Amino acid sequence: MSDSGHGFVGTREQSFTSLIAEKHPLFDMQKLAALAASMKGDVDTVKDGPDPEENLWVPAGYTYFGQLVDHDLTFDSTSSLNPADINSGSTSRAPSNLRSPRFDLDCLYGDGPAAQPFMYANDGATLMYGGNGGAPVQRVSASGEVVEETASWDLLRAPNGRAIIGDKRNDENSIICQLQLGFIKYHNAVVGALKNKDPAGWNVPNDLFLSARNEVRWTYQTLILEDFLPRIVDHAVFADLRGKSPAARNNDYLLYTPDLRSNLPREFVAAAYRFGHSGVRTGYRLNGRHGEAGGTKLSIFPASNQTTVDTDSMLGFDPLPKHHVIDTWDRFFPNTAAGVFTHEDRSQAAGDTADGRVRLQFAYKLDPTIVDPLGVLPLSVAGGGAASEAANDIAPAKMPDPQRPSLALLNLLRGNIYQIQSGQAFAARLQTKFPAAQPLAAKYLCTRQSTGVDGQFKFVPIDTSLQSDTPLWFYVLAEAQKPMVDAIQLASDGSFDEKQMLTGPGAKTQLGWVGGRIVAEVFFGLIDADPESVANMAPAGWKPTLGGDQSLLVANLLRFAHRPA
Repeated sequence: MSDSGHGFVGTREQSFTSLIAEKHPLFDMQKLAALAASMKGDVDTVKDGPDPEENLWVPAGYTYFGQLVDHDLTFDSTSSLNPADINSGSTSRAPSNLRSPRFDLDCLYGDGPAAQPFMYANDGATLMYGGNGGAPVQRVSASGEVVEETASWDLLRAPNGRAIIGDKRNDENSIICQLQLGFIKYHNAVVGALKNKDPAGWNVPNDLFLSARNEVRWTYQTLILEDFLPRIVDHAVFADLRGKSPAARNNDYLLYTPDLRSNLPREFVAAAYRFGHSGVRTGYRLNGRHGEAGGTKLSIFPASNQTTVDTDSMLGFDPLPKHHVIDTWDRFFPNTAAGVFTHEDRSQAAGDTADGRVRLQFAYKLDPTIVDPLGVLPLSVAGGGAASEAANDIAPAKMPDPQRPSLALLNLLRGNIYQIQSGQAFAARLQTKFPAAQPLAAKYLCTRQSTGVDGQFKFVPIDTSLQSDTPLWFYVLAEAQKPMVDAIQLASDGSFDEKQMLTGPGAKTQLGWVGGRIVAEVFFGLIDADPESVANMAPAGWKPTLGGDQSLLVANLLRFAHRPA
């Protein structure tokens, strides 16, 4: 056993569990392809200011906090997108998890300082990053002189530019890269705080690394339950789970019961927890101090109408450019708890004028609309194998670009190969305990489409054959969109104006009973099953070490991480 406790990776025999019986027969591939195509939004620009697509429940940083959580829990590099592989008798391409199913931050710590000392300083506890161990980077000064400086704004990197971190995926874009760095700096700040205390009083006496790691993990787990979850899931959905001990919660689980916690459920991995893909913005404002146009705002990657690759998108896996540095996390994380909404003027949508002032950006709505760039993934993101498999599987239907598959298509195909039951099947299961978990009526199983008039939309029903047997991932997003459909007033032709999406119920979406209950039960279930979690191992009266006003907010973790040494 390594000193990371949970281990770094599992084995390929570590199969995902299932919350309910697997689906037979599978969904029709061509119908999934058509459904995926209907989910792609229009080409849009990155805006500074109120955006009709924004979701006021979820500030933009939580999209990437959620991505870090995902990378902490799961990594499936083996499963196929081809249904023929299900019954082939081979396990080599079956869905499997190469991550420990725990909130243990192995994406941060790797296998610990004993096994991977190159990630740690000589004290065996401090994590290395660009400014405390990385090779210098060169830049050209205003006078034209080439100067070197340590990249304190970046991760630790090998000579080829690849990040030396516990999970390579936490370098795949400019935001997750810096959030990974924020957690590294937070760990190091906790190490520094512990060094000022009596080692005999550490939570693991006289062991600096294990004590700091415990503190960071427990804080992270607390923020998942007390800051992240209340923003993404309707409170009524998990009220029975919150504020209890593991023993008191034990009989509250309907789906993720203790016998299933040897691994994550496939319905969480390939459907419910992929809700975050709908929250990804077209792009983000990173700072206001670099460049001539009031700072840096970047697209996530090229849109479908771009034939050349944008070399200055947010795509990562290379040293972080200095002009990509986030100048303040106030652009991404709020200083207020879930349910406290912005007071900015949202009477009209922002234009395309650059404005580098600090503004809290929001994730896009949790709904069945995916931003255009995710409709044509670059191969560096999708992978050439996934593109070719998707193209073969949906034939004779066609992808928009033969080499660039849609993220929606990949999600739907993966849900199919995981044999995940429909949203209706989950609603029926939940109704045995929760009468409020009503299945969605057909009118809610729709996508939002442009009418062709700027700023006007309509709701378009999905294929009738999918309205009573709906892929779980789509159902989860449609369920989140339900309050918006109820709130919006339609014109006689069925259209509505973007202003109704800017404020009120039309601007606020969260996971409902099916998606929210799956996510909430998995989150609490993982905490309860982990003997080293905050619920099972933290001393009585323990409180996280945070900055700011000590509120349980990701913003305060990052504030403590960046405090002066």
